[in-house]
Amino acid sequence: MIPPAFVQKKWIFLSIATLPFILLGISTKEQMAQAARQNYPVQDSKALPDGVYLYGNSPQPNQLLHNYVVFEQQNGQVFGAFYSPQSDFTCFRGDLRGTRLEVAALSPEQPPYEVKAQLSQLAALPRVSENDQRILSTCKQITASLARGDSSID
Repeated sequence: MIPPAFVQKKWIFLSIATLPFILLGISTKEQMAQAARQNYPVQDSKALPDGVYLYGNSPQPNQLLHNYVVFEQQNGQVFGAFYSPQSDFTCFRGDLRGTRLEVAALSPEQPPYEVKAQLSQLAALPRVSENDQRILSTCKQITASLARGDSSID
């Protein structure tokens, strides 16, 4: 069945009228992603000095429904946590190779499992909060406990 002419005209008008807004939305999203990449460059691990770092899939810290990784690097070895604000976190230990974390996630419910995270796909955040430090301290205790051979993670 072919719709009446006045319905066809409205459909064409609506399609043409909304197209710039759709294209603007796509362009704005790409521009925001590009701006985030430019404002928060990921450094190569050779240039990344030992220290504490915070990365997220949002250029703003502590955003609900976003994921973050906080870690401390010492001579290419890292320990830290993957987390979402107001949620649980998962500790890890492993290596930083270039811009990729290659770590073992540590969980009291299951044996360690491998995780690879590409830091170049995340925004480097300039400030590590007190909560980030608390999470990092907890994970440091867990990784030290496991390194000593303690089988329980408290």
